[in-house]
Amino acid sequence: MDYRVVINADEQYSVWAAEDDLPAGWVAEGHRGSRDDCLDHVERVWTDQTPARTRIRAWLAGAVSLACDERLTPGDVATAGCSFVAMGVSSLAIVRLVDAIEMEYDVAVDFTQQALENLDSLTDFIATERLRRRVDC
Repeated sequence: MDYRVVINADEQYSVWAAEDDLPAGWVAEGHRGSRDDCLDHVERVWTDQTPARTRIRAWLAGAVSLACDERLTPGDVATAGCSFVAMGVSSLAIVRLVDAIEMEYDVAVDFTQQALENLDSLTDFIATERLRRRVDC
């Protein structure tokens, strides 16, 4: 039986039978072969099992802090649970943040996107865009 390696937006890997449809949220990573070959591949490439959204969210909290000239700490941003506007993040800070995101993740963020609403929506947007690009390649 032929298998393929699949990945989701949290950069978690799995092995899926090649003839089966993939579940929602998973895309083919590109590697195919026997089950053991695919599992060996996953073991080689999945070196950080921290979900991507967790890593992205932590990076974003720091980036928002820097964009606000450290008026907010990364901890303040991570625990706020509200919109950037409610946190007092200025338009200039949002411009800085978008620039930092484009530099770090090579993901374009449009200023009109709802993704810029808060930390969680922005985290999800970046994770989803990174997964979408894997499909497009």
